[in-house]
Amino acid sequence: MLSEELRTISDVSSDLTIEVRSTSFALHKFPLVSRSGRTRKLLLEAKDTNVSRINLTGLPGGSNAFELAIKFCYGVNVEITISNVVLLKCAARFIEMTEDISEKNLEIRTEVFLKDVVFPNISNSISVLHRCEILLSVSEEVNLVSKLINAITNNACKE
Repeated sequence: MLSEELRTISDVSSDLTIEVRSTSFALHKFPLVSRSGRTRKLLLEAKDTNVSRINLTGLPGGSNAFELAIKFCYGVNVEITISNVVLLKCAARFIEMTEDISEKNLEIRTEVFLKDVVFPNISNSISVLHRCEILLSVSEEVNLVSKLINAITNNACKE
């Protein structure tokens, strides 16, 4: 079994490899720096101006979360669901996919989904809260756990 898996998103030759745990992604700098503040900072801070490899240690959700975020950077429609919203929210915060970097970026997309689909519905809120367990410390850092508890409490009071 190979310890490293190489994933390529485009047919055009990549100019950047990003490692997330044991997975390597052959990517392109432009789509990443236009959406990810962390990638932009890492490239700007590199001593070697021709840096071609970055390691994203500590990315919440690992390579699965990163792959979804990367697809978003490349303009692929990433469906936000009850099952992946926690993963996407935490990854978006970690790699700084915020409105400061680009309009309608991934973090705000997750916020809109939470506001429109999750928070108004007690069942959805409970399901998403349960998914926070796997990324509990990060979910708490981004205030997701407290927002979900408040939504559950408010919806329970209405019933």
